[in-house]
Amino acid sequence: MSWFSKLVEAAPVLDEYESSSVQDACKELSQNIPESFTLDELTLGLEQVTHVNKSTKQIQKALLATLACLCLSHNLNSNDIPSSAKALARLVSKIISPIILPQDGSTSISAAFDDTLLSNRTQLLNHCRATSHLGLEILSTLPSTNRDLFTNEDDILLTLIAYADPSSSSFSSLQTSDALAQTLKSHFNHGSQKDEFITKTLLGSYLRPLFSASKPSSITASGRKKEYPDSDILDRAQGSMPDDTPATKPWKYTDLRAIPVFCWAVSEADENLITQHWPLYVPVLLTLTDDGTTPIRHRGLLLLADFLSKFPTKILQSTGLGQVFQDAILPTLSFLPSLTPEDESLQLLVPAYEALLILAKKQSTPAAKNALLDRIIREGIFMGYFHAKEHVRIVEVFCRQTVEILTLMGIHGVKHLKDIIPILSTIVIDPFAAAAPATLVAAIKALQAVLTNCWPRIPASNRQDEIINALVLCWLNLSEHEGIPDASREEIQKELITSAQALAAVVKTAGIDLASRVAPLLTKTASLQGLFPTSC
Repeated sequence: MSWFSKLVEAAPVLDEYESSSVQDACKELSQNIPESFTLDELTLGLEQVTHVNKSTKQIQKALLATLACLCLSHNLNSNDIPSSAKALARLVSKIISPIILPQDGSTSISAAFDDTLLSNRTQLLNHCRATSHLGLEILSTLPSTNRDLFTNEDDILLTLIAYADPSSSSFSSLQTSDALAQTLKSHFNHGSQKDEFITKTLLGSYLRPLFSASKPSSITASGRKKEYPDSDILDRAQGSMPDDTPATKPWKYTDLRAIPVFCWAVSEADENLITQHWPLYVPVLLTLTDDGTTPIRHRGLLLLADFLSKFPTKILQSTGLGQVFQDAILPTLSFLPSLTPEDESLQLLVPAYEALLILAKKQSTPAAKNALLDRIIREGIFMGYFHAKEHVRIVEVFCRQTVEILTLMGIHGVKHLKDIIPILSTIVIDPFAAAAPATLVAAIKALQAVLTNCWPRIPASNRQDEIINALVLCWLNLSEHEGIPDASREEIQKELITSAQALAAVVKTAGIDLASRVAPLLTKTASLQGLFPTSC
């Protein structure tokens, strides 16, 4: 048995990764490390252990032994050549890389998504969580031996980037992400170097083949809007290839680096890079946004919002992609309970509205902007409310989005008053509304947005009486509702008073004195004095 094998056997199993416990373990193992060794010896020893034993615990012990050796930098043979460090880095990267490889000598992975693949995927995630911290520490320790460790090592960089994504909770952590972000930043010394890596290596060589079989039918190969999108559907049907399998979506089932890597490619891109290379992004964005799995669709929508914020308005309109993105996002607004679980619906609705509002801001004309906002409010807010109004957290989302939409529409929102005010009034006057303070506050703020943006139509209609009625009943219900935290009660009361003051200012523009209108109410119910102070 070699000295490295003995060192592995002596290494403890770390149930939970803690920096202090790793340091203690390395210090304890140091007494079993030779006074002189080479990186080639470490590579060979680690390769033999991991090749013979696929146990995650044994691999974790082998990585810990490797790290312990590297911590004794003075024991390293000074004649090691740079290629030795690269060889060890490649091996460590391969060990912790979140990729499902063919089993039992096979050269390919089954096209079917079966229990075996699901089990392998779960095992892979558990393996990554157990070994990644040690592997990444090894990679961060090696650069001191070789400054150009990651140069021309795309697979190593792909693995590092996958673990550097803070939004990927599957196999990374915020602590790991922060450290790797700095490592990657130091590697790409120049912006042009990083841009070339993103466009040629990540998007072109790595991601394009992975997503080629699941490319959306709404765009051409160059990323532009396709005039006859159904043709691809026919081609796929003739090929008899299932839509959601490891064969068509390897980025989803077998190479779990793909989505985090694409996230990095979006977040690290600036407006100039996206302006020049947007066709490389669009197919992946649309594929993720259309996926049937909630976490993936959620991330796709977040990425799309980030991408659109950097995408030039002129190109968005000239290529027809504005309509393509609209058609891709709008169906998500109908992912509502009970067909969609409430928690999953919440994950999808917020980023979907965010992306649509960014699209609205990027419309070429005010008319086009308002046309899209009209569609969002009708197909999103109104339809959603009538399908899921019993779900208070969903209703809260609708109220918050109503504020954003009306703020963008301004006076053009008056066309929706006949629908918006009854909806908000129904929410506000519900006797049990105070049991969900966040939703109630959101509804009251939406009412304030109505008063702020649509005020010219309110004095001349009966809407003012409807709003007064809503404010009064909500105030009275609040006073009778027990068990509300004092902070929530005070916040609701504050927003109701603000709404009453806003209404007073609105009707005053038409020569109407709100104090006179509500005087009979104050005479009958003294507690309303707090809602309508004399200043109103």
